[in-house]
Amino acid sequence: MMHNVDLESMLPHRKPMLMISAVLESSDEQLIALSRIDANNPLLQDGCFPGYGCLELLAQASGLFLGLKMQGEAEPGAIVSVRDMHIKKCSLALDKDLYIETNFLGGSGSAAMFQGVVRQSDEIVMQASLTVSSFSQGDKR
Repeated sequence: MMHNVDLESMLPHRKPMLMISAVLESSDEQLIALSRIDANNPLLQDGCFPGYGCLELLAQASGLFLGLKMQGEAEPGAIVSVRDMHIKKCSLALDKDLYIETNFLGGSGSAAMFQGVVRQSDEIVMQASLTVSSFSQGDKR
């Protein structure tokens, strides 16, 4: 079941770097999103999406989770740490959807921890734990 979420109001990215296509499910502890990578995405290598690009998918899904949890009041943010990242597939074809599952481990709108996986055709292609931190538009950090 897709949720009607205005992705551009929740994330600072725009196409082709806005890589989340839809929010499929969300709860107090988890968000599942769909990604259909645009054919002109700047991360593409020889027409394929690199496995390491899935970290950005996980970060965007985690940002959406925070935005929904804070009812759209979340600030833009960045990845501040990545742990236990495993890339299981180095190159992904664009003809299959990617599913991103991010699980909230704790924190607040200013800093939060997530663990997640990215799947393609029911196969895990990347998994990682990450911490994201938000910053106000005026921060010079």
